[in-house]
Amino acid sequence: MRRTLSILAVGGLLCAPAVLLTGCFGSDKGDTPAAGVSALLAGNTTEDKIDAISPYLDATNDYNRFIVTFDYAITPSLEEMRSGERMTNVTLPHFTDLKKNLEEARANPQTAGVYPDIDAEADAVLAILKDLAPLADKMESYYSSKGYMADNYAAAAQMTAQYLPLYDAFEPAYDKFDAAVTTHFKEVQLARLEDMRKEGRVNAAAFLELNMKVRELADMLDNENIDKAAAEAKITEINELTAKIPDVPALGSYKSSLNRFIGTFRGYVAGQEDGNEVVEDFNDFVRSSQNLDLAELDNKKK
Repeated sequence: MRRTLSILAVGGLLCAPAVLLTGCFGSDKGDTPAAGVSALLAGNTTEDKIDAISPYLDATNDYNRFIVTFDYAITPSLEEMRSGERMTNVTLPHFTDLKKNLEEARANPQTAGVYPDIDAEADAVLAILKDLAPLADKMESYYSSKGYMADNYAAAAQMTAQYLPLYDAFEPAYDKFDAAVTTHFKEVQLARLEDMRKEGRVNAAAFLELNMKVRELADMLDNENIDKAAAEAKITEINELTAKIPDVPALGSYKSSLNRFIGTFRGYVAGQEDGNEVVEDFNDFVRSSQNLDLAELDNKKK
């Protein structure tokens, strides 16, 4: 379940005005998000930090979304390659798109040097993609054109022998990159929350904090055995924050999606819901959060 959520729970990135709402699940490595906030605010503005991390979030979200959506085909293809089966088709992750997105992120002057650890992990991933991406494209072309009918799978065996070690090197490298992006994404969220509070944007701050609490609840699905009492305590925090946010038209679907996610989460903890349903409802919640103009929340109060 942990691996599924770490790649599934990615959704919208920015909500006007430039507020990061969601990113990736998975465990954080290195400093805690709170420890990084002071350093984050000591340099450039939070908006600069958002601009710097957004290209990396775009890259991870696009890649993660594809491999989750087509996991039903990607995983069997990998298993068949490992077992040496003769395949008639193959589905592989979009390595070329990831390579392009990471190269653009590294070339973007807004990202340069802002997050050195993310830059380093991105470079490590790109070093593998240099060989993996064109090989994957070649394999997909080979199978779609039924090249195996012309050479009796000779090229298939050769390409598989090259693909598997590259893929096995890629997976941990990508996971480290994804974890670094997640850590700094959470730092940006905390920094933006602090900015909102200083600006007196009480309702917008409550909305952002609510989204952070909801993701903390979903993070509990990383654990094999979920602490039901801790989960219910988190749900209580979520409900208390929800009550503080004024009613605006765009919040109707948002609150409905939130309640569905909480209900499905409780059902999963009770053994009555499938994990994929929890993830689907969380992603619906994320999409609903993108419909809100945060400025409307505090304007409504006036």
